[in-house]
Amino acid sequence: MNLSGATLLAMDEWHFVAERKIREAMEEGAFDNLEGAGKPLDLTEDPFEDPSLRMAHRLLKNNGFAPAWIEEAKEIEAEASRLRARGDDATDEFRASVDALNRRIFIYNLKAPAASLHKRPFKIGDG
Repeated sequence: MNLSGATLLAMDEWHFVAERKIREAMEEGAFDNLEGAGKPLDLTEDPFEDPSLRMAHRLLKNNGFAPAWIEEAKEIEAEASRLRARGDDATDEFRASVDALNRRIFIYNLKAPAASLHKRPFKIGDG
């Protein structure tokens, strides 16, 4: 992203306005006596989770279940570890196993909800 100098200047001005407003509010005591002040935040609830699915997700989690893409990630990691333990095996069977794992990784990456969760293809010699 390439921002012009004028755009950056305008962003800086808004930043300073926001900072000033926050500072003024703090000085006026607007943040004093807030509910939960001094207590740790409750991070057990996902604010982005669909409320209509919250109970179902909690039941599944409490009973040891996870979304399919998480279970798939665990299986992929286990298979990658197994292949790494075999080392640089040049057999056709090993190469077929690597190809099958990479197909699973490709499909997993399509299912994973964020790019940061994507997995890299397995390469012979990884380890």
